Amino acid sequence: MNVPVIKEIIEKLNSNDRWVILCHENPDGDTMGCGLALYSLGKRLGKKVRVMGRDPIPERYWFLPYYHDFECCKEIQEEDIKDALMICVDTSTAARSMPGLEMRLPAAADSINIDHHGDNHLYCRLNLVDPDASATAELITELLTEGGWGIDEGEAVALYTGLSTDNGNFRFGTTTPRSHLCAAKLLESGVKPAVIDEYVNENMTPSILKLWGLAYLRTEIFSDGRGAMFWLTKKDFEDAGADSSAVDGLVNMLLRITGVKVALFLTELDHENKLSIRTKTPYVAREIASVFAGGGHLQAAGAKIDGRFEDAINSVKAEAEKYINDRTAALK
Repeated sequence: MNVPVIKEIIEKLNSNDRWVILCHENPDGDTMGCGLALYSLGKRLGKKVRVMGRDPIPERYWFLPYYHDFECCKEIQEEDIKDALMICVDTSTAARSMPGLEMRLPAAADSINIDHHGDNHLYCRLNLVDPDASATAELITELLTEGGWGIDEGEAVALYTGLSTDNGNFRFGTTTPRSHLCAAKLLESGVKPAVIDEYVNENMTPSILKLWGLAYLRTEIFSDGRGAMFWLTKKDFEDAGADSSAVDGLVNMLLRITGVKVALFLTELDHENKLSIRTKTPYVAREIASVFAGGGHLQAAGAKIDGRFEDAINSVKAEAEKYINDRTAALK
């Protein structure tokens, strides 16, 4: 934990009366849990606080405290952050937050970036970035503790949701003793893991189950069994009446195939081709994502790919094969 930066953040949170909290696009449990936990803290401290993001909150997270106060905003305006303390959570670049943010950053009275992505661009005036944390929720939990504010039950629920979703319910290699200490602190604040798991993971409709099944049917294995990929089109989502949140975690299923070390999932949504990558050591997801100007964690990364979906499928597979073959050869 970077104590000097934590202390500086605490001072800024205490001294600024107006906060604007920004979550990243296509929000997941970590950015929403952190954003809503800080929003709750701001309310407790009597601040004028807003929490915003480009995309709506997926329905599975509607149980989180203050979810109804979340503002979906397609482009941030100067008046939104003028003279306010802007806080970006779990967001590695300004572009991944809100359209227009980079241009309007100078309008904010101050800015804080709290994140755990190793390729963070350090785009705010004060940046707390710790790639060793399994979730940004670990950092927010430590921040609330160090600030002496305590953690109420609603905030604990939000932060535990962020923690457990980002480290795969403590299954991923990013999980550390620190992760479990964070979980213990949140449990002491009243979290009931079984209740959260039911909201987040036990909400699949028959149509979404069939959508997952369709992806399974398209599974391709390549590079001597080290790589696997599947894909879903815009029409697949439309037929299922689903959005991108319906396939959260689906890419991880490919890593359950014996011998697979690199998993790729390509989706066509909202005029974008979105690539999700998961890997096991010694393969690095972020290195594959960087080929397509993407990024993320060592074992979990993503990118957006322009052009026709069919071309994207071919280029992703070709690049993955090249990467796996080159990396494998280098290790021999």
